[in-house]
Amino acid sequence: MVIAIDGPAGSGKSTAARHLAEALGFTYLNTGAMYRAVAFVAKEGGIGLSHDKQVGEVARKLRFAYQIRDGQQRFFVNGEDRTRELFTAALTEQLKPVVNNLVVREALVRKMREAARAVLAQGVRGVVMEGRDIGTVVFPSAALKFYIHADLEERTRRRATELQARGEPVDLDGLRNQIRYRDDTDRARSVGPLVPAADAIDVDTTHLDEQATLERLRKEARARGLA
Repeated sequence: MVIAIDGPAGSGKSTAARHLAEALGFTYLNTGAMYRAVAFVAKEGGIGLSHDKQVGEVARKLRFAYQIRDGQQRFFVNGEDRTRELFTAALTEQLKPVVNNLVVREALVRKMREAARAVLAQGVRGVVMEGRDIGTVVFPSAALKFYIHADLEERTRRRATELQARGEPVDLDGLRNQIRYRDDTDRARSVGPLVPAADAIDVDTTHLDEQATLERLRKEARARGLA
């Protein structure tokens, strides 16, 4: 039982996925953290992110685990909690060669499927997975799929708020350009491009707050007998 949520950066899909999982009694899995983990481990080991074979080997060997601590999802990379390091703006700027690396993507698609199946094997009702190509590549047969998006200005505002909350400096123009660049890169990549699945439900969150977004998703889940 998998619910897939895809969408561009800053659209609110991570928050929506987390809230929907809580509401349904499912487990939430942030798959984008895996790509960030590969980039982080490669850089920490002095490997240039454009070195496809070496970075691909990092992805194959990566030990990645999800844990919930104090109600928050934490990301353990090779046995260590690296949650804070994985979501810096500096790392985001360097992700392009990692997400476009065919070997990395093949390795992580397997790890995503394994993570979901491992969680389901523990007896949970289901999982909510979010990313860029969950409904099109990772779990194309997901029970329910959403494509969540918002306009560029709103996504820039949301991401700036997140960074400020973590004490990181924010350059709005630079952040806007970074998000626009991510959009173009995600849509143009040759492997698993960011596109809505043909059967995904379109949800524009530009003018929706977190609660309204959750209610929209829950309504669709109820209509399919998942709530």
